[in-house]
Formats: sequence, structure tokens, C-alpha cells
Amino acid sequence: MKSHYLCPVCQAPMSIHEASQGLHCENKHHLDKNEQGYWVFSQAKKPHIDSRQLMRAKRFLLESGVFEPMLAAVRNQLVEALAVSQNGEPLAHLDFDCGEGFFLRSLASALSEHDIECQQTGVGEAENAMFAAAKSHADATYIVSQLKVLPFADNSFDLITLVDKPLKGKELLRVLKPNGFFVQVSPGPRHLWQVKEFLYNGLSEKNGDVSVPKGQHLLSQERISFKLDMSGEDALTLLEMTPYAWRASEKIKRQILAASFAELEIDFFVSVSQKLADETADK
Repeated sequence: MKSHYLCPVCQAPMSIHEASQGLHCENKHHLDKNEQGYWVFSQAKKPHIDSRQLMRAKRFLLESGVFEPMLAAVRNQLVEALAVSQNGEPLAHLDFDCGEGFFLRSLASALSEHDIECQQTGVGEAENAMFAAAKSHADATYIVSQLKVLPFADNSFDLITLVDKPLKGKELLRVLKPNGFFVQVSPGPRHLWQVKEFLYNGLSEKNGDVSVPKGQHLLSQERISFKLDMSGEDALTLLEMTPYAWRASEKIKRQILAASFAELEIDFFVSVSQKLADETADK
């Protein structure tokens, strides 16, 4: 039986072995899900791996509902878009750089409430995060893979989510089907402003416009801004979820831990776009 996977050795299409449910390609390369419940396709040379303590802190904070206004906007925009495009088939959903799977779990629950069936896949480079994700949400497929080269054929997914991560290059949208949906959650210019003041001298607000990727048609976009009353410890955990966490030296981390944030600004853009079946149609 055919699959949408590509062989990590030779990039040939892979098929599913009916008896073992493992994967194999025409060049006799084989791959099986490990005992921990996830697949290992390839390993990044220098994957970003959180400590067990930090991973637990992130999960606890996310599951406490700190980002609920943003999640509500994602659910509302996506359900509205899917309402006019459902054909009765389960949606193939990919969450890119999924961490320990919080956003996959959250979206699965929301979509099921609207009778939208999904076959979910999470991909990431940190194997300890995939281990935690597989234990928490066994209904999804979790894959360890380098993110620069995804182990999926072109046009594999109906829905791709990218939450608080930058979109780099064409690889991610290569695996989105024509007319498929791309949900992107991007930090706004005021996101974690009071924390960033510890990192940057002369911090100034920049233009927060989010561009639409080439070959995509924007369906909806909303800016979600709110404030949180947070301890220094929780603010530091939020910082660790950002691409600029590396800027925080041990001295700065201690300063953040000692501070309190009565009105910490949270600022996101939530965008839903659709891949054009014919890229010339939007020109």
C-alpha cells in the first residue's frame, strides 16, 4: 500500500507493509516505528533539545491556558475555512516543528467538536520531545526528522500548521496539497515586549505586517493582543519558546527570574491561507 513518505536513504517513495505496518522502498530500505511510538527518519546534526525540566515547564504553562485567546482565533478561523471545503474525507494535518505536541492535541480536540476528522502528523528534530508527544497523544503520528528536508512527497497534506516559528524556504509548503490550508501563527511586534527589554538596548517597535507566502491566497488574518500577569519564572519559560532565547545570558536570565511582569504583552498574528491550485490565478 502506498504512503506519502519518502525514503530517508534514497528519497524513493515508500510503501506500507500490510503485515508489519513498517515502511519500505523499491531499493529495499526498511523503516519501522520504534517501541516508544514514534518514527526516526533522520537526525539533524545539531538539533535544539530542551532539558526535561524545561520541557515540563513549557507543557505546564501551555496547558494552563496562557495562549487560549490565540488558540481560539486559530480554531475559529480554521473551522470557518474548512466549513466550505469539507468533502467527507479525513484531513491530513501536519504540525511543523511540533515540540511535545501541545498544539496538535489542542487542534484535534477543537476539530472533533465540529465533526472534522483529522489524520495528524507532527514532525520535529528533538527526539525527547517526540517521545513525550507520542506518550501524550498516541492517535497522532510523530516523526523525528531534520526539518530542512522533510520525508514527505509533494502535495501530501490538506492542512499545515506553523505556530510561533519562522517560515523558511519552500520546503514546508512543498508538501501542502493544492487548495490545502496553511495556518501560521507569527509573533507581533509587541510580543513579550517587557521581556525583550532585558535583551535589546534601545528596543523600538517595528512594522508587524505578515506577508503571504508565494503561491498562497490569504483567507483571513487577525491580530491577537492581550496581557498576562506572570512571574519571572513563567516569563523566562515563554522566552525559551522564542527564536531569540539564545540572546539571554545567565546574568539576564537571573534578572528576568527576579522580576515580576504584571502586564506582560502577548501579541500574535493568526493567518489562514490556501495554496493556489494554479499559482497564476492570483496574479
